Order: sequence, then structure tokens, then C-alpha cells
Amino acid sequence: MNRSFSAPFRDAQAAWARDGSVLLPLAGLAFFLGPFAAQLLLPNLPAIPEARDEAAMRAWGDAIQAWAGSYGGWYLASPLLALFGSLSVFALYLARPRVPLGGAMMRALALFPRYLLASVLVSLPMAGLLSMVLAVPMLLVVAAGPIFYIFGRTMLTGPVIVADAPIGAVAAIARSWTLTRGHGWMLAATYATIFMVPGLLGSVALSFASAGGGNPVIVAIAAGLACLIAAGGALLLSLVQVALHRRLARP
Repeated sequence: MNRSFSAPFRDAQAAWARDGSVLLPLAGLAFFLGPFAAQLLLPNLPAIPEARDEAAMRAWGDAIQAWAGSYGGWYLASPLLALFGSLSVFALYLARPRVPLGGAMMRALALFPRYLLASVLVSLPMAGLLSMVLAVPMLLVVAAGPIFYIFGRTMLTGPVIVADAPIGAVAAIARSWTLTRGHGWMLAATYATIFMVPGLLGSVALSFASAGGGNPVIVAIAAGLACLIAAGGALLLSLVQVALHRRLARP
């Protein structure tokens, strides 16, 4: 594969220029609508109390449980919809025979349980590691590299599930690890860039909501801008994953 860091991004840009009219409604549905609705319509998690005594923490725990019972399902629906959107992008470009958008979404629906399982198998250990690292913030700098390395090595799992169907979740992860051998740190940098840049820009957008003094119009605009940036990042990641699979899976 061409080891150029920018090559998959150029491929993604070309795909957007060619297929933007198809990708835009899919990205709006899968990557934008859920987070935007959650930002506007659902309350945030109860804040950790300043007083950390037993009574205050117990009350906070009860509030968290009540919040999860009322709104947790809606917050869970958003990342599930995003996973479906990513899988639909993979199916649009990698399914054989080629299918239009509707067919790609149907293919994604059929393969979704395997992709969900693979995503859980990759993400849960990383989430556990991250939670331990956050207890000692200085370790985050040390752990960030290995975390992004693992995500980089496994970022072809979704494309493999589509291109090599039928294939199981564990086998798809192993296949991604094989395809990315020798490219781990470049892929870690690719994943980190797509993960961090939209996150930072989205944080800047959300800061305008605080500056607006709670004005609902400003809050809605800031939330919409932040969600638009995040949706763009999610679509970019999916297109880059397609580009990387095409390059790395060549005989």
C-alpha cells in the first residue's frame, strides 16, 4: 500500500465529490439526527455533587439510575444508529455485487449483529483501560498511543464484515489485524486525527452555547454545529475505512 498518510483522505474526498448526493442523506440520518435530537430534547447526566459525603453520593447514584431508566435508551440509540450508518457506507462501496443505497442499508441491517458484536469486543477492553487511566490523568499521555494503535489495527473490521461476508465477528477482527500489519502506527495517527480534530472543533462550537447565556436559539445553533462537525467526522472515518480496505486488501 502507498504509505502516504494523506492518500486515504484523498480517496475519501473523491468519494464525497462523486457520491455526495447519496452520502449526505445517509449521514444526516445516521450520524447527525440522533445526537442533535439528544442535545436538544434530553437532559444531561446529573452532575457529580460538590459534597462527596456518603449521603450526597447516594443521592447522586439514585439520580443517575433514574436518568438511565428514563433516557438511557435514547442515548444508546444514537451510537447504534451511527454503527448502522457506517456499515451502510461500507456496504455501499464494498458489497458484491454492487448495490444502491437502499440495498446497502438492507445489507447493513443483515450484517449489523456481527458488526455490533465486533465493535463491543474491540471497544469494551479499551473502555476499561481508559477508565483506569483516567484515575491517574498523567497515564493518559502514555496510554493514548497504544489505545489508538489498537483502534487503528482493528479499523478495517467493519469493511471486512461486508467484503468477506459471511465472516464472524472474531474472524473479522483477526482479518483486520492481518491486513494492517506493518501499517499500525500510520493507522493509529489516521484514527487519532479523525477522532480528535472533530472533537476539538465540536467543543469550540459548544462553547458558544455557554457564551450565549442560555439563549435557546444560540444553544440550538451551537448544538447543531457541533453535531454537524461530529457527523462529518463519522462520515469521513467511514470513507477512509473503505479506502484503506481497498488499498490493503489488494492481492
